[in-house]
Amino acid sequence: MRLDRFLALHNPGAPMALVQRWLRTGQTRVNGSRARGGERLEAGQEVRLPPFTPREPEDAPDKAPEWAIRELSGRILWRDAWLLVLDKPHGMPVHGGSGQTWGVVDAMRALLEREGRGEMPELCHRLDKETSGCLLFALDKPSARRMSAAFKSKDVDKEYHAWVAGAPRGDAGVIEQPLIKGSSRGGERMVIAGGAEGLSARTRYRVLERHDGISLLAAFPDTGRTHQIRVHLQWLGHPVAGDEKYGQPHFNQRLRRAGISRMGLHAHKIHFAHPATGEPLTITAPPDEALRRLQTLARDWKAVTPPDSGTGAPDSRSRYQTKPDGGFRPERGVGRRGGRTPPKGS
Repeated sequence: MRLDRFLALHNPGAPMALVQRWLRTGQTRVNGSRARGGERLEAGQEVRLPPFTPREPEDAPDKAPEWAIRELSGRILWRDAWLLVLDKPHGMPVHGGSGQTWGVVDAMRALLEREGRGEMPELCHRLDKETSGCLLFALDKPSARRMSAAFKSKDVDKEYHAWVAGAPRGDAGVIEQPLIKGSSRGGERMVIAGGAEGLSARTRYRVLERHDGISLLAAFPDTGRTHQIRVHLQWLGHPVAGDEKYGQPHFNQRLRRAGISRMGLHAHKIHFAHPATGEPLTITAPPDEALRRLQTLARDWKAVTPPDSGTGAPDSRSRYQTKPDGGFRPERGVGRRGGRTPPKGS
């Protein structure tokens, strides 16, 4: 059983947002060490359970609101007895947290519970809050185990569409930069490229559309690191449009002036072997209205918005005052611009 499911089972009434907070803050330990929610427990392991007293019903945190349940019920791309693929809307978190007590998982569980079919959706992977598109759930334990193994063995292919500032010089390329997690001066969680302690990460990309100052890329992550596509494209010098964490501030301001208020990253397609039948399955999520407007805007980019004063994408190691080796600078002082320059021809 997954650790997060184990914690929820042994703490009846604990919302998933609270369980995730226990995991993030290290209040839950497995054999004395921190562990991730997706880690599967084995017989003989010792799990530390933090103290928990269920709240009275009137004090219980909010459940997924009706509007969210209705919204997601109309965004199911594929469903059978084993799997469900959802077209997740941008701006809706997968899990509750950071001031929000519910997420997509809670809304989907409420939706299936109302149908009375006894299915308990288990998330197979994650998407960032501002990323839209294909999100895969398993509807029974055997399917969850098989899909978990498929993701670990890299037998699941994912294609993202990303609107980015500028355009790479070539029509395709590969970004292989290790990624390391950390925190900025204000405590914001972020990831940077490079550093001896970083985890290996690889993203392939292909240019789909080129316009004057903005382009559409297809990105194929060969690894599944946190914020991988966003950080890799930022390192390349072509950050994702509307990305407030890793993006180009002047470019994002132009988008907002033109009425685009979302990040231009979309989980366009997912391909895998069905866990029950073994047949290949490909699911595609269409772009939403905001992305279609962005595509229209891109075709006449300079005419719609005035040129900005930005000269390139900021390097996250400079913006968040991090060292070139991936370490984080003290809160005081000004960090030097030491970001690595993308290779020629990238």
